[in-house]
Amino acid sequence: MSDDLTKPNTRKLPRPEQIEHLSNDKLVAVILRLAMEISVVRDRLATCESLLQAHGIFDADAVETYQTTPEETAQRTAARMSLIEKVIGDLS
Repeated sequence: MSDDLTKPNTRKLPRPEQIEHLSNDKLVAVILRLAMEISVVRDRLATCESLLQAHGIFDADAVETYQTTPEETAQRTAARMSLIEKVIGDLS
């Protein structure tokens, strides 16, 4: 996929002061949120890929070689930033 994470980010999130005084409870809450998000995404992605392959819509290599459009890249970046903001919110 061409969603290039190596490109410099033009939008900087403020570093919350509370990170320096992070409690273990909040850290665990953040880890659990991320684990739940990843679990759901993995399940849904596996289902979608299986259905698409079963219906002959694409083969397994199509996902690995897919090139995003600038609009898709912008949407993915916005979704990623939203998740980061929620995680930082959990630290508050």
